[in-house]
Amino acid sequence: MTEIAESFFITLEKLIRKVPAAWLIKACETLKTLSADTPVDGVCRLMPGTLNSDLSFLAEQVIREADQVMSWEALGWILESNFQAHRKWMSDQSVELLWSGPSPANQIPVRRIDQSLYDLIAAAKYEILLVTFAAAKIQRLTGSLIAAVERGVAVRLLLEFEQESEGQLSFDALKAFPSDLVRQVEVYCWPLEKRARNQAGKPGKLHAKLALIDDQVIVSSANLTDDAFNRNLELGVLLQSKKLQTTVKRYVEGLVIDGVIERV
Repeated sequence: MTEIAESFFITLEKLIRKVPAAWLIKACETLKTLSADTPVDGVCRLMPGTLNSDLSFLAEQVIREADQVMSWEALGWILESNFQAHRKWMSDQSVELLWSGPSPANQIPVRRIDQSLYDLIAAAKYEILLVTFAAAKIQRLTGSLIAAVERGVAVRLLLEFEQESEGQLSFDALKAFPSDLVRQVEVYCWPLEKRARNQAGKPGKLHAKLALIDDQVIVSSANLTDDAFNRNLELGVLLQSKKLQTTVKRYVEGLVIDGVIERV
């Protein structure tokens, strides 16, 4: 068998990303019925019709690069298996825009950051990691966390503190969480001696806003505060990705192992 050119796989990927499912199913069914000696021009003519010129170009390019390298039946199976794998991968990945504050009058409002957070915590089964600079007036959130702990969910909080920020935060984020919850969760901080300082001598701030809940991650501009949830103009995304969840978890755990982040 002639070696398959790298350009074939590049074009194949472009086609898989663009092709509608109905078109690909018909194309694969056709390819699987063709004999290996069917001329390449005849194969191109037998492909399902489409008004999408880009799709037509990519499909023809894939067919021509497969000519003399594999049978048309084999190409049909390759197209189908790669398309199904791509669909499965896409079904496991999702990105949703989240918002708080005013929404355009002529558009359907996107889901609120706080509501998404409450929904995910209510459905959490394994773990919750919250990272925030500030926290205040979050009774509903803390109630949801207490309920999660009672279900056996492991909860970790990475928070900013007034002392560690040298007054850049005036109210310890931990004070927003009731003591009965704090006793049942793991709380972490970024020690002052581990922080770089700017030219004015101010230490860096723990400014990240992140929620990791099972295999979903919220990254946003919103602190865990009543203002951020209800009055500020904040933007975020909800990412459903096991790979991303694993990366975030390993990153935080790596900082703990290195002593950059310490348990309170």
